[in-house]
Amino acid sequence: MYIGRDVDNISNVEKLDNITFDGSATYALEKSSVAYTPSGANNILISIDGVVQMGNFSVSTTNIVFDWSPTSSNTCDWILHYGTGLITTPADGTVTLAKMAVNSIDSDQYVDASIDNAHLADDAVGVAELSATGTASSSTFLRGDNSWASAGGDNTPAFFVRNNADQDMSHGVETLCTLDTEILDTDSDFASNKFTPQEAGKYFITFQALGSDDNFTSGNLMYVFLKIRKNGSGYESRGVINFNNNPARQATYSIQAIVDLNGSSDYVDFSVEVGTNDSTTARIGGDYARASGFKLIGA
Repeated sequence: MYIGRDVDNISNVEKLDNITFDGSATYALEKSSVAYTPSGANNILISIDGVVQMGNFSVSTTNIVFDWSPTSSNTCDWILHYGTGLITTPADGTVTLAKMAVNSIDSDQYVDASIDNAHLADDAVGVAELSATGTASSSTFLRGDNSWASAGGDNTPAFFVRNNADQDMSHGVETLCTLDTEILDTDSDFASNKFTPQEAGKYFITFQALGSDDNFTSGNLMYVFLKIRKNGSGYESRGVINFNNNPARQATYSIQAIVDLNGSSDYVDFSVEVGTNDSTTARIGGDYARASGFKLIGA
């Protein structure tokens, strides 16, 4: 195989036509009176007045351009062009990166020893071939950072509970709300009046209750405090109704919160404080105390 200019130039050395100088710096290169394109300035040796010239000229297409201007008194003895020459076909796997020209190959020619073809067949890549972190399963998906993450697309764990009967309490005393009737509890995480999700995340929590003293003729309802508590203390969302001795005997209030729970170590519960103007016993109305919550997707 010949790697070079043309198969008619298979010889490694070409003798070009002598130049007749006339005081110019630029002269045409010819071989047998035909314009000749050299491989480059470093491929040409030229003798002038018996002195071999090298490094004091450049080439531009079919022209040689001297750094000086030979006059008619100077004589061109000979011009030789040293071509690429003849080489043998390289053995398989012997061409190294250093021998490759920049951008000489692209993805269509790239071959990796780990795959048989430059292009994979349709549906050829399985989960085992991926280098993503985490665990692939029917409930995970591959994220943009090349990791497997839980799909978490159904807002669970989730719960919805209520109380079944009136709950009496002392005036002005914060009391844990009894929520003994489950309407929804997807992961069985609600027990003993508190929600303890096994899955960490941010949860949207709601709570409502009705404060009443309508069975106590000597008093009037003054306020209702509701709390959503994390781990029994340290977190609360409070709603206040202050009736200022208004003769109203009951009122319903609701609150909401987003609570960050770390899994089985965290829980939320619900408390109520009801006050009357004469410090008599108050109560939470049956079936009006309700709480619910669910895990936020992507939070």
